[in-house]
Amino acid sequence: MNSIRGRILLAFLALCLLVTPFVIFSYSSHKKVNRAKYFKEQVVFFNINRLKAASAFSNVLDTDTKIDSFYLSGSTKNLKRYKNYVGVADDALHVVKSSEFSRDTLVSGRLDAIQRNIEALQSIIDTVLALQVKRGFKDFGLEGNMRQHIHSLENVDGITLAENLMLRRHEKDFFLRDDPIYTQLLNKKSDSIIQRMSANTEKNQKSIDVLKNYQKSFNAIVSLEREIGNENSGYVREIYALDRKLDHGINQLYQIVDTNLQLLTNSIRSYIVLFFVITVVFAILFSIFFSGHISIPLQRLVTDMDYITEKNFEGGLMVQPGINVSEINKLTSTYNSLIAKIRHQIVDLNENNKALNGLNVKLKESEEELKEASRVKDKFFSIISHDLRGHTSNVLSLAKILDEESALSEKEKTVFTKYLVDSSQNLQLLLDNLLNWAKTQMNDHDMSKKAFHVSKLIEGNMTLFKDNALRKGVAMEFENSKVSKAFADKDMMDFVIRNLLSNALKFTTKGDMVTFRLSEKDNYIAISISDTGVGMTEKQMDTLMNANAEGYTTKGTQNEIGTGLGFSICKDFVERNGGKINISSERGAGSVFSFTVPTSLTRESILS
Repeated sequence: MNSIRGRILLAFLALCLLVTPFVIFSYSSHKKVNRAKYFKEQVVFFNINRLKAASAFSNVLDTDTKIDSFYLSGSTKNLKRYKNYVGVADDALHVVKSSEFSRDTLVSGRLDAIQRNIEALQSIIDTVLALQVKRGFKDFGLEGNMRQHIHSLENVDGITLAENLMLRRHEKDFFLRDDPIYTQLLNKKSDSIIQRMSANTEKNQKSIDVLKNYQKSFNAIVSLEREIGNENSGYVREIYALDRKLDHGINQLYQIVDTNLQLLTNSIRSYIVLFFVITVVFAILFSIFFSGHISIPLQRLVTDMDYITEKNFEGGLMVQPGINVSEINKLTSTYNSLIAKIRHQIVDLNENNKALNGLNVKLKESEEELKEASRVKDKFFSIISHDLRGHTSNVLSLAKILDEESALSEKEKTVFTKYLVDSSQNLQLLLDNLLNWAKTQMNDHDMSKKAFHVSKLIEGNMTLFKDNALRKGVAMEFENSKVSKAFADKDMMDFVIRNLLSNALKFTTKGDMVTFRLSEKDNYIAISISDTGVGMTEKQMDTLMNANAEGYTTKGTQNEIGTGLGFSICKDFVERNGGKINISSERGAGSVFSFTVPTSLTRESILS
C-alpha cells in the first residue's frame, strides 16, 4: 500500500468491519421491538373487538329480541355483528397466545384467565339467547302461547270483560315495571276467577282450562325473566361480572406488556449504547493509526511548501527520507518545476497590479459620478419636458382665453380665473418639488431649525387649497389640539404639510373628507392627514415607502398628474428633522399619512 488511495481503502475496510456488528445488532433489535409492539397491538385489537361484541350483544337484548326475524331465522343484524366481532376477537386472541411473548409466565397466566372468562361468557350468552327464544315475543314462544290463551278468554263464558281487562292490566304492569307484586296480583285474580267458576264445573270447564293455561304460560315467562335477569340478577348480572373481570384482566395484561416492552427497549438501548461506544472507540483508534500513515507525509510536505512560500519561492522541495508514497514523490517533483516559473512571474505581476489598482480606483469613482449625474439629468429633463411643459401650457391656454375672448361673461371669467389660479398653484407646487428634489440630489439643502406653531402652517395650507377642495366637493377639517411648539425647519415642514394635503385632495372625490389631527407625546408632535378617498393596496404602500421608489406616481380621481417626487422629499425632510413618517391605508376606505416633529432639542434631533 504505497499510495494514498490504497491506505484510505484499507482504513475504510477496517471501519466497515467495526461497524458491521453494530449495524446487525441494531437491525435485529429493531425487529424484536417491532414484534413486541405488534404483540401489544394484537392485544388491543382483541380487546376492541371484545368490547364491540359486548355492545352488539347488548343491542340484541334491547332491540333484536323484539323483532320477528330473531325468532323466525335466528339471525339479525346485531346478532351477525356480535358473532363477527366474537370471531375476530378469537382470532386475535389466538395470534396473541401463539406469540413468542406469551411464553412469559405472567403473560401466559393472564391469557389463560382471559380465555377461561371468554369461554364462560360465551356459554352464558348462548344460554341467555336460548332462554330468550323460549320466552318468545308477541306470537312466538311462551309469550305467543300466553297471548293465544288470553285472546281465547274473550270468547268463552264465565269470565267477564272487566275480569279479562284486569288480568291484562296486571300482565302489562309486570312487563313494564318488572315488579313481582303484579305477578302475585295476576295469580291471585286468576285463582279467584277459577274458584268462582268451579261452582259450575260442567258449564265453565273450558274457561277454567284456558285460564289455567294462560296463568301457567305467564308464570313460565316470569320464571324465564328472572332466570335471564338484569344488571342486578340472573344471567345478565353474570355477563356484566365476567365483562368486568375481563376488563380487569386485560388492563393487567396491558401493564405487564408495557412493562416488558419498556424493559426490552431499555435493555436493547443499553446494549446499543455499549456497542456504539465500543465501535466509536475502535474507530477513533483505527482513524488515528491510519491517518498517521496518510497525514504525516502530507503535513511534512505542506510545512516545506509553507517555508518556501515565506522565502518568496527561494529553494526547492527535497524528497522526504523514509517515506515511500508515490503521490507525495510526484507532487514534490511537480511543485519544484512550478516554483521556477512562479519566481519569474511574481515580479512582473506585482508591477502590473500596482498600475491596474490605481486605474481601477479612478475608473470606479468616475463611473459612479457619471451614473449619478446622468440619473439626475434624465429625471430633471423628463420633468421639465413633460410635467412642467404641461402645466405651463395649461396656464398659457387659460391666459389666452381670458385675453382673446372679449365676450366672456363675468361668471365665465370667474370660472376661468379660478382654473388659472389652480393651474398656477399646481405649477408652483411642481416647481417647489422640482427645486427641493434637485437640492436634495446635490446635498445642497441648508436647514434652519427653530420653534414655530404647527397649527398655523396647517391653517395656512388649508386656506391655500380651499378653492381646490370646494371645486372637487371635498370637505376639509382641522381637529386643532393644544400642543407645544415644534422645533424643526419651518420651511421643510410647510413643504411636507402642503404636499401631503395636495396628495389627499388628489385622491378624493365629491363627498369625501380630509382631516388634520395633532397630538403630543414625550418630545414629539404627531401630525396626521387622513382622507376618505380611494385608498391604497399593501403593495402600493410598500412601493411608496421604499426609498428606492423615487418617481412613483399615479393619477388622481380627476386624472391629476404629479412628478412622483413629493413623498420621497417629504420623507427625506421629516427624517432630516428627527421625525418619522408612516402610511396606513385600505383600498376603498381612504388613507392616513402621519409624521412626527420634535418639540425641543433632543439628542436625536441634534444628531439628525
